[in-house]
Amino acid sequence: MYFCSMRTTFNKRAARQWLVYANASRCKHYVSLKKAGFISWKRERNNFAIGDIVYIFSSVERKIIFKTEVVAEEMRADGKYWIEEPPMHMTWRLKAVEEYTGISLDEAALKLHGFKGGKSLQHPMCNNPDLFAYIESKFEK
Repeated sequence: MYFCSMRTTFNKRAARQWLVYANASRCKHYVSLKKAGFISWKRERNNFAIGDIVYIFSSVERKIIFKTEVVAEEMRADGKYWIEEPPMHMTWRLKAVEEYTGISLDEAALKLHGFKGGKSLQHPMCNNPDLFAYIESKFEK
């Protein structure tokens, strides 16, 4: 199931908003976003495009922890933050835009706005305008 929300960017291209699940048992996504300012996200099966916004939902905190922007395609560059052997393949570079530290983007709150949770977390989600409007309203920038 894919949910995607469209937004217009300055180059007149419709950018999308995504919600992805970051599995902390495999990689220290939060540390990578804080220290390096980015994470590398598997390109295969992720129909992102440069300019898309990707919200990172953490398996540990059970909430959205970062707003990121897709800025490049590259070979994995965040290998030192992986707990297991990092897969080396083409990825999307997701640049940290803003950290979220509140409680309004936890799993329970998101479910009130159309988030399914459960197995839906296994796939990137986009195309849920109400959910993404709510998420965006919680970021300051």
